Amino acid sequence: MAIAELDGAWNRSWPECPPEARRLRHRFPEGWVRFHALPEGKRYATSDAEHAEILRRHHVLLEDLLGGVTVGGGGGLVAITCSWSATSCPTSRDSAVAVTTPGAVHWRSDDLATEPGFQSWQHHYVSATDLHDPALDQLLLCAADDMTAGVILTEAACAWVVHPYDGGVDIFTESSKACDQLADRHAEWLPSTRQGT
Repeated sequence: MAIAELDGAWNRSWPECPPEARRLRHRFPEGWVRFHALPEGKRYATSDAEHAEILRRHHVLLEDLLGGVTVGGGGGLVAITCSWSATSCPTSRDSAVAVTTPGAVHWRSDDLATEPGFQSWQHHYVSATDLHDPALDQLLLCAADDMTAGVILTEAACAWVVHPYDGGVDIFTESSKACDQLADRHAEWLPSTRQGT
């Protein structure tokens, strides 16, 4: 990974905001849309067919964002995974997520504490992947089954952000128009309220 290039792209697209979904949602609400990962907003898969549906929806959304360009051989997407600690020193990621992105390198660490006198560091690791990489599906299911948190997928220019989690996926685009168009194209997966809460 070209860390300096990623850093520049992130800061241009999402200035003064760490790669963390809650912060992105509050800082850029006009470009945010939430989709359910399963029919009727079911939170967790209980069958192979439901796991397959989760992956299908994620792939459809990612293909849409990529504009139909699905690059093979290790490019196209940037996967961001995390560890957490009470200090700025990066810690190892949980084994469940580490096996999905074994080549990940430390990118940045951010103190996400909201109370004075406390520290809550999130350490971000990055690796290249693409839609044809079986490890991407493992990572998506890891997030869907609540085995990890803080996963973010983007592309080299960081023009959009995908945050899969247990129950759904948050997507951030650089404009409200792009967000609305994405929502319209996949309206059947939207929560009953646009806020998705």
